[in-house]
Amino acid sequence: MNAKTAASRIWIAVDALDRSAAVLGAVTRLASGRAVELAGLFVEDADLLRLAGWPTATETRLFEASMRPMGGAELEAALRAQALALQRRLDALARDIGVPWSFRTVRGRVVQQALSVAASGDWIVLASAATTVALRARQAAPRARPVIWLLPEDAGGLARLLAAAAGYDPQGAADRRVVLPEDPVRAGEIRAAPQAAGAAMRIASEAELMARAACGPAAPGDLVLMTRESGAADPQRLGRLLRRGAGPLALV
Repeated sequence: MNAKTAASRIWIAVDALDRSAAVLGAVTRLASGRAVELAGLFVEDADLLRLAGWPTATETRLFEASMRPMGGAELEAALRAQALALQRRLDALARDIGVPWSFRTVRGRVVQQALSVAASGDWIVLASAATTVALRARQAAPRARPVIWLLPEDAGGLARLLAAAAGYDPQGAADRRVVLPEDPVRAGEIRAAPQAAGAAMRIASEAELMARAACGPAAPGDLVLMTRESGAADPQRLGRLLRRGAGPLALV
């Protein structure tokens, strides 16, 4: 992998422990055979903590009808426990693949915090909120071929995403689908790029990506790839993909 696609550090950024499994799996594949550092970032959700400070705050769980009171101190303790559990998982993963690791806990919003702490050239892997719900709801779904979704902003971005996809899936077991930008000029440049002509991939829409997430990813290994610049330039789109996208999302 060339210098433009190599990362010295891969950040694992989550704000809930139950969203970490798919992210850690993706990071394992992205880091395979490379000299990188794994950097864990657990983000205590500032909005959630503010809501927990209300006197009438309650907690309800997915697929459960019961509710119970949830105060700020109790939520903070629960988040600290989740951060510690994630730190232990990261330690075990780093030992398994033989790379150094680091960990920190911050408070805020996960996307903004991840973009602010990651240095230039670092990769960031974020959890899709849709992944957890879909996997719980459709555990018995038939297996299907995983999909790597490439969301380039230009031809240069496509080359970077294809290189990252090759490292993630060197055997070509996953489908490659490219979601073109809305700008017709940039979309045309990507279609005409030599990388597009030589890659086994097909053009898809963002609606297809969302539909796959809504149906539940039937096989592990789905991944959404964007350049870091594209994600930072359009935080609304990035947030929408994290809420409704299929699989973890990596900014490279």
